[in-house]
Amino acid sequence: MKKEIAYIIVMILFPVFCFGQGNKGKVDDCAPVKDGKVCYTDDIVMQGASQEALYEAISSWAKTEYGRDVFVSNVSCNRGRKTILISSKIELLLNETDKTYLKYKMYISCYDNNYKVEVTNLTYQYDPDKADRLRVYPAESVILNGGKGNIIPSIKNPELFCNATFFFVEGLLDDVYLAAKKY
Repeated sequence: MKKEIAYIIVMILFPVFCFGQGNKGKVDDCAPVKDGKVCYTDDIVMQGASQEALYEAISSWAKTEYGRDVFVSNVSCNRGRKTILISSKIELLLNETDKTYLKYKMYISCYDNNYKVEVTNLTYQYDPDKADRLRVYPAESVILNGGKGNIIPSIKNPELFCNATFFFVEGLLDDVYLAAKKY
């Protein structure tokens, strides 16, 4: 019975993996650029939501999710401007062996009936030689043009970085949306 259920789940998810399309676009567009830097953006309309309500919902979520460990992440909220700045670092799961961290900044601006998000200043901390010495590479050096713009010789599969980053940021933008819906 368990094998049948697992088979059904795999068959349902198989098209998702084959097409590689996320909620915000195609994986082929996995590294959008703004002013020469990799920058993921989202502009969400929330009809009937006040600026204050959106700010309260999103800032509350941000403080809960990112305010726990100052060594990993940081949250700065500006009540007057209704903006939230998050700096964070996560382990990016590329495969079973390579240790890779993704550092990023997320800027959120709240308005009446909408909010805007920018995820930018992405860098990878990566140890290609497995010498426990992480090197820092800006995303622009690795994932531009779907990974075809990679200028780091030690990164052999930049498409893997591009896809993993794209899907992580999509999940992040979904988390902000779910928080905003609680206004």
